[in-house]
Amino acid sequence: MGIFNRLGREVEQFKQTAKNAAAEDAEYRCRACDARFTAQNDRCPECGAKEVEPTESEA
Repeated sequence: MGIFNRLGREVEQFKQTAKNAAAEDAEYRCRACDARFTAQNDRCPECGAKEVEPTESEA
């Protein structure tokens, strides 16, 4: 395996870890696609649905 392949995999793993950590602390979620985010939006930043609600930890 080349160095660029290894680095690419490590970067992808880091991105997934960061995304999972952010989702755990998210204050809002989309009921349509289950995306999680910290800022309140009228629409989901992932899928555009209007089904945004506070997560259980905030309720």
